[in-house]
Amino acid sequence: MKALFRSYILALLVLCIMGNQKAHGQDWEYGVMAGFANYFGDLNSNTSFEYIGPHAGLFARYNIGERFAVKAGFNYGQVSFADEASDYVFQRARNLSFASSIMEITVQGEVNFFRYDKRRRNRDRNFTPYLLAGVSGFFFNPTTQLDGERYALQPIGTEGQNQPGEKRYLRLGVAIPVGGGFKYSFHPAWTIGVEMGVRKTFTDNLDDVSGEYPEQVVAFDVPNSVSSLLSDRSEEVGEPIGRPGKQRGLSPAFDDYMFFGLTLSYTVLKTRCPKPSKI
Repeated sequence: MKALFRSYILALLVLCIMGNQKAHGQDWEYGVMAGFANYFGDLNSNTSFEYIGPHAGLFARYNIGERFAVKAGFNYGQVSFADEASDYVFQRARNLSFASSIMEITVQGEVNFFRYDKRRRNRDRNFTPYLLAGVSGFFFNPTTQLDGERYALQPIGTEGQNQPGEKRYLRLGVAIPVGGGFKYSFHPAWTIGVEMGVRKTFTDNLDDVSGEYPEQVVAFDVPNSVSSLLSDRSEEVGEPIGRPGKQRGLSPAFDDYMFFGLTLSYTVLKTRCPKPSKI
């Protein structure tokens, strides 16, 4: 009997240790996000959503009390646009287009509008809108198609970046995500939501359009005639407009991209240790 009692007490101690270890994870959520991506810049200068692309992501969120949370995540999205969809005559005559995948690592802070505690079953605590802001690092690679072939634009230097004394832009960037969302905990362990975040970048080359038409395009591993056509595609739809020194980009403003989607997350719940007094 004593041996059985000792074994029982030992089992309780093991449960306590395991419960305490899991308690450290009770405020962690692990989730997925899926929706669409969009881009705003020299081609999409009128906030159009005509060329939205797919987006998917993974995230881990740590809840700090009822008002704050921090989140880290990885996002993948596809963005694109074409001048032919523009309302402006100049852009339609310019006739440029691009597509790019974006891979992002992000860290964000969230501020809840309401007191939020998904472990409570109170109806006034299991949902809240929230604001978000943070910092992201991302990789992009603008490409375009010509005669059925797809070309990466950065190595070509469509605005003369490969000429002596010039530098090609980096395909790595930093962005400031700002936005918000809404989350609803329909079960202590499960939360659904919707989120939108615009990424304010510090590059004007997300679409490979920024400055002026160059004197010439010196591309790497691309025939010169093809590189020239990719720099100035106006002749495909009308009179050529790409004179050296003429404005190719619309403004000096940086390009932006955004992710919008639905979220689903699972919370690691605390395992309560049985109290010896209740045995």
